[in-house]
Amino acid sequence: MSQELKLPRRKFLHLCSRLLLSLAGLLGLGGLVRFFSHEPDTGPPCSYDLGPAVDFPPNARIIRPDIPAVIYQLEGEYKALSLRCTHLGCTLEDEGEIFSCPCHGSVFDQDGGILKGPAEEKLPALKVEINEAGNLIVHMPGAGQ
Repeated sequence: MSQELKLPRRKFLHLCSRLLLSLAGLLGLGGLVRFFSHEPDTGPPCSYDLGPAVDFPPNARIIRPDIPAVIYQLEGEYKALSLRCTHLGCTLEDEGEIFSCPCHGSVFDQDGGILKGPAEEKLPALKVEINEAGNLIVHMPGAGQ
């Protein structure tokens, strides 16, 4: 006494195709939701605590390859320049009185001015401050700045 359910082939294929299209639509919608809710990688820190400000003597320049930056104290004021080439972002090398790009040959003076291209922009100055503990903080351009 069992009764078989007969489904014509045409209806079966139509039902399967609708089911597969619905599943594909849901997967696509899930991908879009995930794409738009993705938070980008923040990358390296935007601020660096360099330690006590007294460790930076007047009229000296200190190269920090870990940032990369050069820090100066001139007339009681701290200044910093990024040591990333403005051409394509390579880390500059200290050559005494100049900074040179090992990748494409740009050359910058101690104030960040361009002496030789292909770079077309001078080196950016970085924000420097002393916190409550007396430590020198260098702020890199980036998220939240």
